[in-house]
Amino acid sequence: MGFVMKQDTGMAHGRWSSRILMAALLMSGALVFCTGITWGLPSRDVDSFLFGTEPVWTGEKIQRLAGERPIDPSRGADMDVNPVIARGESVVLNETDHQRAEIIRRYRLYTNHPDEMVTMMALSTMRPGQGDFDPRLYQYGGLWIYPVGLLLKVADILGAITLTGDIAYYLDRPEEFGRFYVVARLYVVAWALVGVWAVYLLVLRLSGGDRLTAAMATLCFMFMPVVVTVTHEAKPHLPGVVLTLLTTLAAIKYLDSGRRGWGLIASVSAGAAFGMVLNAWPALLILPTMVFLQKQTPRKHIEMTILTGAAALVTFFITNPYVLIHLIGNRPILHSNLANTRAMFTIGPFMKSLGNGFLLLAEGVSPVFFGACICGLTIFGVRTLIRGISSDRKRVADIPAGILLLVLLPACSNLIQFLLFAWNQNADYGRFALLAEVLLGIMAMVILGRVIRQTGPRAVAFSVMWATTAFWGYDYLQAYKNDSTGLTSRLAVAWNIRQFEDQAKTLGVFNDPAPYSLPPVNLFHWRLELLPKDSVTEADPVDLLAGITHNIEKYFASRADAYTAVGYFGPAGLRDMICWADQGMICLLRTKPQIAPTEEGFSDAP
Repeated sequence: MGFVMKQDTGMAHGRWSSRILMAALLMSGALVFCTGITWGLPSRDVDSFLFGTEPVWTGEKIQRLAGERPIDPSRGADMDVNPVIARGESVVLNETDHQRAEIIRRYRLYTNHPDEMVTMMALSTMRPGQGDFDPRLYQYGGLWIYPVGLLLKVADILGAITLTGDIAYYLDRPEEFGRFYVVARLYVVAWALVGVWAVYLLVLRLSGGDRLTAAMATLCFMFMPVVVTVTHEAKPHLPGVVLTLLTTLAAIKYLDSGRRGWGLIASVSAGAAFGMVLNAWPALLILPTMVFLQKQTPRKHIEMTILTGAAALVTFFITNPYVLIHLIGNRPILHSNLANTRAMFTIGPFMKSLGNGFLLLAEGVSPVFFGACICGLTIFGVRTLIRGISSDRKRVADIPAGILLLVLLPACSNLIQFLLFAWNQNADYGRFALLAEVLLGIMAMVILGRVIRQTGPRAVAFSVMWATTAFWGYDYLQAYKNDSTGLTSRLAVAWNIRQFEDQAKTLGVFNDPAPYSLPPVNLFHWRLELLPKDSVTEADPVDLLAGITHNIEKYFASRADAYTAVGYFGPAGLRDMICWADQGMICLLRTKPQIAPTEEGFSDAP
């Protein structure tokens, strides 16, 4: 009797300590994920830069001059309505009030991220009163679009935001529209907290119930630069990864128990991941894998494969009904939307892709932790080769081989896809390896815990992993904090550009002016020229070049003799940022004596 009571007491104590640990991890995650949640939102603070000495336009005037954004039934919501066609010469972007109004509208409604406004565009194309719920955006799934729309409606009912069809209202009050993005970001944070729970449980299972390994792996997860980045963005990529983790957990339960219910839960979760964002497709690979690994007759294998596949497919189409509708009756709109995404990625030279891909992976998880991932997986591979897999030994490196396959298959699939397209990508491409980075990081911590058996040395090793990851991730948190307080690299360069208004007139840009690509500049003074992407020629001289550093370096590295850097703000040294917060911005001056800079020219820049 006494033994039973002691056993029950010990189990109760274990449950309470686990709950306290999980609560602490969730609170830590919430603190990290919400540190800079108000970063880069639209604001009237940029008016003095955009208008200079001109009277500031009202929202009604901006909307009247810019015009309504047309809704084309055959065009995706993320497609540019009037794109600038491939060109061999410069194009002036602000010759008319109509062009200026379009630019100003972007600075009043867009954030400092180039993709966040896509969700709002998709929601704006829907006409619920007319029975039209088609978002015309399909690489972002319905499990992203519709819940964000519902949350905005709930926030409106609660008085946190104001929903109205009058765009001029938001153009006069861009801070009000900025709250829409915060609501969408909070939806991501909610999924991120589910991710904290899922990572902890997955590592607990892989480590044989080692709570120290699970807790430290979870801390490393939440401080990874790439995780810090995607938890601060209103995009569906992190929710898709979290659903993939939940799929993995359910598949492991299916292997452990053989119960069909867990297989169906895994199927629904995988379909939901794909229904959240298309690049979560590796979650679908888990389903046939778990069915194959389960010991049963060939007939049962076939039946379960059909059942799980159907459940995943039904889940996808329930959350994305217009994909099915358009597959049957309107394929051009699907092609329009998906082709826009596909055009961003090309397969390049293998070695260049591999080299750039590994650099981006190291930046995403932090260099030391990335090194630990490589070492840990190498150790695992060597031990696997030495010990092999035999009929009487089903455990490889002390972890069941089937469970390892469920973890590594989606990670490796994501990694291969990422490396194929990495050859000419900038740092922000690193987020597309999120699933691989999370799962391989988990495996590294599990293997480290298996190799170092003693509690003391293992705690030290884990602490080093977390400290170095947090040190690297802190720069990202600081970038979001800066961008949420107004101390941004964009405004620093905007001040820098203002100093040359008395001496220069033409300003070269590389994309349509928007808050994420160009600091706010005086649209009534500067002649903004969209430059050819190959080079700047003597026939197309501009006095200043300004924008994101990597854009300038990519297109104008060969023109160092023509331009001199007169202002740089953002990440220091060779490091670049995966995130768009506090992005590296640079201003280059054409080397002409009549507009040569002076020391006093920069004294007013903050």
